[in-house]
Amino acid sequence: LGKCGGYDSDVLAAMYWAAGLTVPAPLLAGTPPVNATPARVINMSLGGRGVCSPLYAEAVREITSAGALVVAAAGNDGRPVDNPANCSGALGVAGLRHVGTKVGYSNLGPQVGIAAPAGNCVNLLPGTPCLFALDTTSDAGSQQPAGPAYTTAFNGNVGTSFSSPLVAASAGLMLAVNPALTPVKLIARLRGTARPFPTVSDTQ
Repeated sequence: LGKCGGYDSDVLAAMYWAAGLTVPAPLLAGTPPVNATPARVINMSLGGRGVCSPLYAEAVREITSAGALVVAAAGNDGRPVDNPANCSGALGVAGLRHVGTKVGYSNLGPQVGIAAPAGNCVNLLPGTPCLFALDTTSDAGSQQPAGPAYTTAFNGNVGTSFSSPLVAASAGLMLAVNPALTPVKLIARLRGTARPFPTVSDTQ
């Protein structure tokens, strides 16, 4: 995807290529060379409303069978989990606020496998900083790369798009220690070592 977005076919083609698989012909004109260094973890800080589509379901199934874990953001609308995070085999990631409870805007549903920090701008008034923004690296360009930059409380970033790569990075560290871990085992170990959601939420 570029700065101006893209199509599902672009996302699906990239998923297959990243996993070292042949990109199905309907998704891409021509046949790109197979990725010689396939990914073991694919982060997807994107999504769309609706149930898991057949194309995404098949892609996640094939990629998981090839040994790569698909980690996807649950979404930021306070609604059911987005596609492809709601696809069987994908690890859907919801967002947490600073105190460890689900942040209000995060999508939630039975397809969420784990949650991670997403940031939260509470009590935000014009001209005031985001109280719990996620500081991260960025680029200063608006239409093309212009040099490294980083976000701040006055240029805040929040969302499950930040939660998902935190989980994907953890999975990558696990694979660095034990490359034999399958996607199913990665998900089980990540979930098994996570703290459960509080039984009583708060209003922060």
